[in-house]
Amino acid sequence: MNHFNHYRGSEVHDVEFELSTEQFSLMGAVNLQQGHSLDLTLETSVLLPEPAGESWFAVQAEALSSKFVRISPGTYAFSGQIQEAELVKEDGQEIGFLLVHCENVPLRVIVGPDDEGRLPWGTWETRYLTGISRIFGIVEDNFSTSIGRTIGATVWQISRLILNPGDPLFGQWHESADLPLSTYSHDKIFVMTRLHRQEI
Repeated sequence: MNHFNHYRGSEVHDVEFELSTEQFSLMGAVNLQQGHSLDLTLETSVLLPEPAGESWFAVQAEALSSKFVRISPGTYAFSGQIQEAELVKEDGQEIGFLLVHCENVPLRVIVGPDDEGRLPWGTWETRYLTGISRIFGIVEDNFSTSIGRTIGATVWQISRLILNPGDPLFGQWHESADLPLSTYSHDKIFVMTRLHRQEI
């Protein structure tokens, strides 16, 4: 995948994402720590066109300001123009894979259908999308679609929500400059990164 190259004049520098246990294991025997450089794809969960849900999206023809705003750990409200789109049908349900330009963040947005199995009218390139979602960092991918862009980032801080059953620190946050090699089957790992500036 090519690096996204619309950085000049952008405002977003730090992005926090959730690193899944699967992604961490795919990185191999790496001691993830402050200063470590990553090439990754930032991706949403599956968003539905239902604003009452925890993760949702809406599309429109009218221009929206490009935004990428952190609202809670690893979760962002965002808006921007759809630059690429690939729409597929699986089991009679429409699903969209979109590349949305949100400030200087190339975001791979996955959108799902309404109750009738269809995506909202206008879910395609040049339209504008807004939504809310947890953001995931994909370091090693097996995408079935070409939609998405890698971005360079440097690890700044790691936060881990300890959820291992029986752990005396269950339910507590642990912040550190590194993530030792281990299996974090139940814990939630959030990585704060500083995006690399790239010239056009």
